Amino acid sequence: MHSADTANRKTAGPWVEVDLAALCENFAMLRRATPGAETAAVVKCNAYGLGLAPVAQALATRENCRTFFVAYAEEGAQLRAALSSSAPNASIYVFVGPLPDTLDAFDDAGLIPVLNNADQVRRWISHKPGAPCALHVDTGMNRLGASVDDLSELAALSDLNVDVLMSHLACGSEPDHPMNSEQRTAFEKAAALFPKARRSLAASAGALMDASYHFDLTRPGIALYGGSPFDVDDGRIKPVVSLKAPIVQMRMLAPGETVGYGATFTAQTPTAIATVALGYGDGYPIAGSNRAFAAIAGERAKFAGRVSMDLICLDVTGFKKPPQVGETAEFFGETIGLFEAAQACGTIPYELLTGLGGRVDRRYV
Repeated sequence: MHSADTANRKTAGPWVEVDLAALCENFAMLRRATPGAETAAVVKCNAYGLGLAPVAQALATRENCRTFFVAYAEEGAQLRAALSSSAPNASIYVFVGPLPDTLDAFDDAGLIPVLNNADQVRRWISHKPGAPCALHVDTGMNRLGASVDDLSELAALSDLNVDVLMSHLACGSEPDHPMNSEQRTAFEKAAALFPKARRSLAASAGALMDASYHFDLTRPGIALYGGSPFDVDDGRIKPVVSLKAPIVQMRMLAPGETVGYGATFTAQTPTAIATVALGYGDGYPIAGSNRAFAAIAGERAKFAGRVSMDLICLDVTGFKKPPQVGETAEFFGETIGLFEAAQACGTIPYELLTGLGGRVDRRYV
């Protein structure tokens, strides 16, 4: 990943560098992994915190992606506007389906609903009989999705035009979990009732599992953005995002002096501390306190004390080249992997990315 020019930074605080070429390489890798299926892109939650428009436009123009999934109709309308030049006819599916007050948005932006229950089915065919839709069938997640008990009745509705039948793996993060094959079997039975519909079971995890999970359409999300969908890291996925922030102060501590709220770090020897402009107000979890690492010029520094709203202190004692005010600390990226950073905070890559705050500048390289 190229280093962005910090002199041109828009803020004095943290920023993320988003490598759009690596994003597209991940999309291409996922497409190669599922040769019999179309590869869509899940860009909900502002493209996992990285910027809906730049991400979707890169996938549309560089990889010819023509199918996208978002969570809400409002996101779909924003995506339609963002793709007006690069992919004006892209198919945009909305996971939560049509609510009474969002039906107009589906019409105005040309969105396709994912219908999750019999009520939504009735609402959609009453509003737009025969219009294409996706139907989500619950095969064991017990979150969203129509009950398998309702499927025969729904399949008999003449005004229901199911373009995509989909479900979602509850335990995809563990490829060998027996629930995966159980859900696949249940999904195949459901799909038999909708023989004209394309079938979609795989998100990122399913796309990187064996071909029996791929079906006709895959819906990768986290793997596009450089995160592993599994409970271990995955070397097939290229890093996409680097979270960085400037050092704003250096100080030396004498033995016995403490750092931060609650005085949870105590210097045992003369200790060099770098204070960096990043905190939980920017989305970095406080759970990383005294546990996580950052990197400065390739050298690793452990957090010293609690993460505060705007600042993190790093123990840089013994660095070969003492850090200086204005230098950059990387919190995940080339040196500190996204998966490692998430583990140190007791969380998952999804949460680290989507939790990035509004004052974190997004830069595209």
